[in-house]
Amino acid sequence: MKVLIAGANGKVGTILSGKLWSAHDISPVALIRDPLQQMKFTALGVPSVIGDLEKGVGKYLTGLDAVVFTAGSGGHTGPEKTTDVDQDAAIRLIKDCKEHGVGRFVMISAMGADPNSESTRIQHYLRAKGVADGYLRSSGLDYTILAPGTLLDEKGTGRIQAAEELGFHGFLPREDLAVCIIETLRNFYTLSKTIEIVSGADKIKDAIVEVAGGGDLPPIL
Repeated sequence: MKVLIAGANGKVGTILSGKLWSAHDISPVALIRDPLQQMKFTALGVPSVIGDLEKGVGKYLTGLDAVVFTAGSGGHTGPEKTTDVDQDAAIRLIKDCKEHGVGRFVMISAMGADPNSESTRIQHYLRAKGVADGYLRSSGLDYTILAPGTLLDEKGTGRIQAAEELGFHGFLPREDLAVCIIETLRNFYTLSKTIEIVSGADKIKDAIVEVAGGGDLPPIL
């Protein structure tokens, strides 16, 4: 499976790229904005392409099997940039995938993402994510939305708790989220699901299989 990682230079994208370098069944392509970032991915052994999600990256999608959207505006930008990246750029990429025949789309969202969020802390972010998630659900693509709790820069434990609706908030190391993405790509039964994820007691692969409600299948090709 050949997969484009949108937002590859971010924290989750970088970890994911590194882990996929050694995967025998998934071949990553890193989408980056700055040519200076290419050296990092060359060192990881991951091919990269330079493009701007906000302008469209359709020319890079031919021949790909899937896209993972890990891009984000970052915590230090204002509401306008959040809308530009977390909402509009995500929707633009979904449209590009439909146009260029990329059927599989894994969206990295957030717990609480909702177009009508009333969060007092990150309302604009959660609303932007919610709009993008809603567009993906109605797109006709083979989608999975992963909604982690608050992300941490800690070493992964390899264990999570996952459900379509957990009913509570929690935390998740970015390294564990990267592994969740890989296991999601490998499991056909995750299609058309939104999966909330926090740290927990279950092995990642087992938790993804359980919430997906099916068996453990080879990668979708």
